[in-house]
Amino acid sequence: MANPKPLDLDALNLSTIAKGLISSINDIDDFNYLASNLEKVPVSLQSRLARKYIDRYTEKKAGSQFRANTWMRRTIKRLKPRFGVLLSITHNMPLPWHILSSIEKTKKHAGTLALECVEKALDVSEQNQHLPYEKIVRLTYEGVAAYAKQFGVNVPFYDMREDDLPQACFEIALLKMQCDKWWARQLKTLRKQFLELLEIATGQVGKDLYYDKKSKKPKRRGISPYSSKQAQREFSFAQASGRQFLEMMELQADNGDVIDLIEAVKSGMANPANRRNELMLRIRETEELADEMGYVAMFYTITCPARFHANASTWDGSTPKDAQNYLTTTWARARSKLNRRALNKYFGVRVVEPHADGCPHWHMMLFMPKNKLQEINAILRWYFIQEDKTELYDRYGPELTRAKVFNKFVDINTHGTHIKTVEACVKYRAHSEKTHLFKLYKQKRSEWGFAKKKANEVAIQRNKEEAEKAKAENREPKKFKAKNHKAPSKFYRTFSPRFDAVKLDKSKGSAAAYIAKYISKNIDGYMLTDHVDADTGENLQEQANPVLAWASTWNIRQFQFQGSPSVTVYRELRRMRTAVKDEVIEPIRHAADTANWKDYVKLQGGMCIGRAANFKSMYEDTPMGNDYAEVVRRIKGVVTNIDYKAVLTRLFNNVHNVTDATSLKTRLIEWTRQLKGTAEKLAAKASTNVGAADLSWTSGNNCTPIAAGSSAELILDMIGCDEKQIKEVKKDLNSGKRIARNGQIYQIKNGQLHVLDETAQIKHNKHLAIEYRAKSLAQKSASWHVTDEHWQQARELVDLAYQYAQLDGRETLNATRNELGEFHYGENKKGLITIGDWDLAILVNNGSASAISDNDWWALDLMA
Repeated sequence: MANPKPLDLDALNLSTIAKGLISSINDIDDFNYLASNLEKVPVSLQSRLARKYIDRYTEKKAGSQFRANTWMRRTIKRLKPRFGVLLSITHNMPLPWHILSSIEKTKKHAGTLALECVEKALDVSEQNQHLPYEKIVRLTYEGVAAYAKQFGVNVPFYDMREDDLPQACFEIALLKMQCDKWWARQLKTLRKQFLELLEIATGQVGKDLYYDKKSKKPKRRGISPYSSKQAQREFSFAQASGRQFLEMMELQADNGDVIDLIEAVKSGMANPANRRNELMLRIRETEELADEMGYVAMFYTITCPARFHANASTWDGSTPKDAQNYLTTTWARARSKLNRRALNKYFGVRVVEPHADGCPHWHMMLFMPKNKLQEINAILRWYFIQEDKTELYDRYGPELTRAKVFNKFVDINTHGTHIKTVEACVKYRAHSEKTHLFKLYKQKRSEWGFAKKKANEVAIQRNKEEAEKAKAENREPKKFKAKNHKAPSKFYRTFSPRFDAVKLDKSKGSAAAYIAKYISKNIDGYMLTDHVDADTGENLQEQANPVLAWASTWNIRQFQFQGSPSVTVYRELRRMRTAVKDEVIEPIRHAADTANWKDYVKLQGGMCIGRAANFKSMYEDTPMGNDYAEVVRRIKGVVTNIDYKAVLTRLFNNVHNVTDATSLKTRLIEWTRQLKGTAEKLAAKASTNVGAADLSWTSGNNCTPIAAGSSAELILDMIGCDEKQIKEVKKDLNSGKRIARNGQIYQIKNGQLHVLDETAQIKHNKHLAIEYRAKSLAQKSASWHVTDEHWQQARELVDLAYQYAQLDGRETLNATRNELGEFHYGENKKGLITIGDWDLAILVNNGSASAISDNDWWALDLMA
């Protein structure tokens, strides 16, 4: 078309935000292309795709518009088959998009929901005042739980609400649902999982590699494996924030010792290196123990049906968490079957890792008796292929029917004969990959059988000849064995996409070496520089962060041992570095201290001992130990397990059996977490006349003092004040407050009186306000990186607010107020509202109010 006309956006099914973004494009062809493509997408996703298109379209690079159009074409093609799933996901959005898209708004909304639960609880309880208290608590819980459940949160005791639960359970649940902190934690998880599900649904998570001819390296077309780029950014930001918090804190013991919190964390299992080392130690010595018991090792790879895989055409919108729940539920059913069949003498380790599309799959290394191997494999296979089994057969072509004549056995008393020739239709799959492989396997099997028969005939003939020769020579004949021919293995496995079992060959390597790659890949990628991921084709060492972000987002446990004694007891015993006098506990303490996992297992009663182990954790219970009146259990040490059932179990299994009641307390020192430097300030308290005060912990850094002075400097400023006023000032200083006197600001810091200049203080406050506003703007734009544009907008906004304060003759900002005090948006208006400097600057910046200058009639007090 020579003169194309822009499409009428009002006539298209587009959201308001999408229309605004489309209108920003000047080129008519690109305008029409974007509008026509966005109309095909569900309305709730239009603004999301439009923003990503605009970001690519406005890049200051050659060919950015072409690349943006190519991205949109490929995205629409990929999303078209799953528009129904996308609609279902967006319709089930737990909160409005304008809340979910912002971390700050989601956290703030937690307070709103907590207040709603309080009001709901009050309404229900007032309506049922005539009932007993126990009934009121139950009805109140049901009403508040029904309200909370509609947001998709995990309501405490909800699945057990029909059981005969104690009244305290419902009271605890009500306290939690009326707490803004509890709601903040729930909504934080809800938000990151829903946003990640949207990323998966829109094709931003998966395998999409291509070979770049220029760089001669594989590159990715804008998407990420295992987890989305947004999830990885949020995970990295959370890791950095957590580390910053740890570096700000210290631990002080009751004996006065002080250590940095970050150093304490590095020495524990939170350190990836320590966690990897412990896992590899346990796996290696578990294998050694299995070898002593004569067990064989099986390696299982188990995954989910196609409906859980986002890259499959039959995906139904299930999350990775749903897939993990399917695997754990199926594994629980399989274990119950194994227990009923008395096949519970197996142990090993399970590793959970994601496919490129985020769907989890399991790698299990299990050790078991050789004579039980086939039965255990059959039971596990049966359970893990039951759901959607037909999709496994459909891989080998369509199902057809044909007539077949065969012999049928019948009742001889009824028909007079026991064999009858009949003709019936049977189902089969022809002209498929499986048919070809099966024929090839039969041919190889036939060749193997012929060779085996030939070898046996040759051996028989040689033995016969040798017997005759030995008889003639009057000696013992030699025995000739038939040549061993290895049987061919199947070229196909019907269930291998869902369930694959491989018996490990010790001649090719140990079990620990086999699973070491999966352990390292899912922790920190240690020593995997030369290994390539089969799913993505990329270096495994580079995939550690996406895998950790995936596990953190979906709250999936990556490693779990099967049939192993408690590792908590092992770690508690390792806290005691010196020998103890108790002869019962000392052997197992020594085994743990020397990292001898094999001896530790034997002293516990062996593998698969379960809750009948010789030693268990010792806890201290604190009734009503938290804000929700729950019983808080804190581990204090190790105690022997002398329950009569446990003793009989160990006696029956003929393993190491401890019958003496004894315990070992491993938590000998009480530690207090506090802000770094607090111990130093408390120590300096005795060396100053003014007294040291703990600094209040604010979101910003405290101002660096300009000069340090003495108490005499403050006394000079307070000439003419009575003794009571001086005492109040000293009290405020000792409590950590700042005191303004005659243009100076006084504060006690590190046991000394510091003098701050008001001008410098105002300048510092402006700097903090700019920093806070820049970070807020970055988060609202769904970015964790503060750009120059964010800094510039923040400076303009803060300067504008302080300009309005100066016009009113003030150095500090005023808040928006009404006649009754401070006013917040969303509240009922009560009288005349005076707009504060900060809110006025925001309104002017958004175009909702006009700017004020120093020659305005209002600023010059010319209003009548």
